[in-house]
Amino acid sequence: MNSEAGAETRRERLTPTFVSVGATAREAELDTFVLPIEGIDPNEQISGPQLALIDEEMPVEAYLEDSKDPRQLDLTALEAEAAAMEEAVAELQAAEPVADPVETLFAEAREAADGGRTIDAKKLYKELLSHTPGHIRARASLAQLLERVGDQNAALAEYDRAIDIENENTLLLTRRGALLGAMGRYAAAERDLKRVLRSEPSNIDALFHLGVVMTRKGLWAEAVEHLRRAVELDPSRGQSHYYLGEALNHVDNLAGAMSAYLRAAELMPDNPRALYGLGIVYDRMGRPDDAAKMYRKSREIGRR
Repeated sequence: MNSEAGAETRRERLTPTFVSVGATAREAELDTFVLPIEGIDPNEQISGPQLALIDEEMPVEAYLEDSKDPRQLDLTALEAEAAAMEEAVAELQAAEPVADPVETLFAEAREAADGGRTIDAKKLYKELLSHTPGHIRARASLAQLLERVGDQNAALAEYDRAIDIENENTLLLTRRGALLGAMGRYAAAERDLKRVLRSEPSNIDALFHLGVVMTRKGLWAEAVEHLRRAVELDPSRGQSHYYLGEALNHVDNLAGAMSAYLRAAELMPDNPRALYGLGIVYDRMGRPDDAAKMYRKSREIGRR
């Protein structure tokens, strides 16, 4: 057989097939070798489009059957996956919070205040407020810091500025009312605290501070009303029990005063005032020995 006849015979024996380097041919009768790629193990599978031996006389469509071979390259799926990945990255980037310089400065000021660095905290708060005067939390925090260091007038000024911006803010009104009470400005304190209670009748802080203001004004019966309500809403606050004991003692409810002072002493074991008040009640009840014990304990705690 001459060479041309041999080639024709081989062409006729070829059948459509899909093979990969290292893969076993399916339904193929090949009398030619598939040479391995240099540097690759002949048995190694290579992911990618399969190779087709195509009879030149037949259209390509007749040979390229759909393949389930996972090594086939699916451009449509890859492109979709890439698009989905880009979209996911874009969403993550959009969701990443951008640092707010004002809030960063506020956090630094709070950290300085909590760490006892009062001068640094005041400087940071004032720097923030010079740029953002409407930052209510910064004003309130600065006011509290000023209260803590004894600068009541400066603290009051900050509360006034904050309330000018948010005049219905019950937290600010309660804090200003408490400060005004501590400064002896009872009428102004009472206005702020009653204003809060008109909108929030169960505001524990407003009830407590108004009760304290009433004790300082000598309005003991009204003080009992507010302090008793504060104790009902939050029985864990020792100061409420103490001031309730004071008020009840002054309206001659000795049993109630004794109970309130005892609870205050339990909740505030390091506070000598509750024990001293209890001693006064025991004296009034004709129990001098018990009174003497309370006075002695009160002095001991006070010397610690």
